[in-house]
Amino acid sequence: MTAMPVTFFLAVDDARLAAWRTLQPDAEPARLRLGEDFWIVLSYCRLRDAGLPVVLDNRVPAQGIVVFYAGDKRAVRAQLRGDHRALLVAVRSDRHPVGFADVEIVQNAFSADGVRALHLPHWPQPALRPRDPTRDDMVHVVLFPGTPQNLDSGFHAPAWQAFLAQRGIELRCNYTDNGAPSHPPNDYGDVDVLLAVRPAALGLIRNKPAWKLFNAWLAGVPAILGPESGYRELREGPLDYLEAATPDAALQALQRLLDEPGLYGAMVANGRVRGEAFTNAATLARWRGLLFDVLAERLARLQRDPPSLAARDRRELLARLRRLWEGAR
Repeated sequence: MTAMPVTFFLAVDDARLAAWRTLQPDAEPARLRLGEDFWIVLSYCRLRDAGLPVVLDNRVPAQGIVVFYAGDKRAVRAQLRGDHRALLVAVRSDRHPVGFADVEIVQNAFSADGVRALHLPHWPQPALRPRDPTRDDMVHVVLFPGTPQNLDSGFHAPAWQAFLAQRGIELRCNYTDNGAPSHPPNDYGDVDVLLAVRPAALGLIRNKPAWKLFNAWLAGVPAILGPESGYRELREGPLDYLEAATPDAALQALQRLLDEPGLYGAMVANGRVRGEAFTNAATLARWRGLLFDVLAERLARLQRDPPSLAARDRRELLARLRRLWEGAR
């Protein structure tokens, strides 16, 4: 274990920082909205509550391990000095790679290389309320975890609307078009199916996490999901989720859940088993091993031969040039 606390860096003022330090995630889940809230603040809170040596700060220490969100990379770089010997760990999330960081945490295995880019899954949804088991295998509510404007237009087509109306099914969105919550994202109490299919024109999505899948497992809700690397790399069998690349395919998947005896219950039971690998306890163990074993060793090596600011800036420039080159191909 590192001699110094691990610093979770957040680019906010002192007042907001003080408010985040007191967060109780399972009592105040609605406060968590942005990527940095889930990756930085929630991680700090879970590790803090487990009694591990962590701090949440808006200052970059000169020593130790510093975990920051990729969106805050300019704020981190602005604080670095020539005598800094900290191991810089960037959480990439949906952002571009951070070249000046020593390590990146990525949100699916496809994005990881096992050396510099290391995969950690998201924490499960805080205060997750599972589906009411007394609903049995009925399907009355299908949840899309986004805004209506993000739904593929095919879900508004007459065939889909007629299908829903004939069966008395509500297609619910978690948020309104202006981003305000219309249904608590942690509440699956009356949700019967999770639908997360992006517009078909996007093709195979490679950089997104499997968060929706394992939240559905933990909530006891079958999922109909689009073709994404994050989902596919977790798939071990046909009961893990139903894949659908288009609204028409999603309709057929939903029809299967309605028509095939035992399929709904089998998916729920399978998800209960698969979800054990993504509980708070399981995710805490991953963070503990990464920070206090793997990265503690890397910190010791870095302190023997710390990179200069010029070397960090060269790495950042190379990362940008590589991104431009790949975008032009």
